Amino acid sequence: MSKKIIILIIIIIMAGLGYWIYQSVPVSQEIKEKACLSSGGQITTSLCCNLTSNYPNLCLIGACGCPSGNSHQVKVCDCGEGKCFNGNRCTTAR
Repeated sequence: MSKKIIILIIIIIMAGLGYWIYQSVPVSQEIKEKACLSSGGQITTSLCCNLTSNYPNLCLIGACGCPSGNSHQVKVCDCGEGKCFNGNRCTTAR
């Protein structure tokens, strides 16, 4: 292989690794809790999929849609009727 291809592969791997690390750094639960409360939500708990952490994006389908045998209790932001917590604030968008 030429040196250019090897360098390109290394750059792609480094970029992918950097993105993975960036995505895996959790936002402080304290920040999400404050965001929930300041946007009109209330902190409660719910059964969500085993891989789901506290304060999931409830505007998307899936985080809390697993059967109870594959779920655990996590903290969620209850924004009230017709609203959902998108991970940053309560919103009407679903």
